[in-house]
Amino acid sequence: MVLGFFFPLLPILASPRLKPSIISLNFPNTGNRGAPERSGGGGTRSDSQTCLTNEDNEPPLVALMPNRENMAKTATNTPTFYGYIPSTSATEGELVLVDKNNQEVYFTEFSLPSTPGIIKLEIPESANLTPGNYTWSLMIICDSRYRNRDKYIEGSFEYITPTQTIENQMKDKPSLEKAQVYANASLWFETLDTVVKIKQTNPQELEELLTSVGLETLVEVPFINCCQ
Repeated sequence: MVLGFFFPLLPILASPRLKPSIISLNFPNTGNRGAPERSGGGGTRSDSQTCLTNEDNEPPLVALMPNRENMAKTATNTPTFYGYIPSTSATEGELVLVDKNNQEVYFTEFSLPSTPGIIKLEIPESANLTPGNYTWSLMIICDSRYRNRDKYIEGSFEYITPTQTIENQMKDKPSLEKAQVYANASLWFETLDTVVKIKQTNPQELEELLTSVGLETLVEVPFINCCQ
């Protein structure tokens, strides 16, 4: 009688429903979701010529940001940018960072990948960022002789001093849980970079994060190791 009472419980104890659930990485709403409407191929200074050769249904030149205004927040002085570079005949790109006084604090020129994909650009410590607001421009140089033909996207970010609460929450946490802490604090750069670094083992988290900010068209796009 005793054995007959306990044996039926074994399948319940081994049920998958008792396993920990996957962490949700829906990023908080920080503005209109999705790629900026003006980046359907990127802005152009004045010339109508373009070096983008977008294939049918290919995403446009776009920064991986949490809203259409391309605005975000970070608590690190070395934020990492991610941007999608579409098919293009251009070979060079630029990233420029400007402070609230319109002073250039960082500039880098880099070779574009030969195939479309998401690139990574890291702001180094030598940029000497201090807490405050910054604007950035990511450019594809269509013709170095006529820079008005550049294709570009622009945005801004606020660099804040990390709070003690966030630092305490991060202590001894695995990467996925750190990403959740970053997301809860609306720290986009840290959230995305952390999830990208673990995308091989947690691809569903990257998919959920991008979808939550309206960038689901980039979920299947490859990340390209270039541009540093």
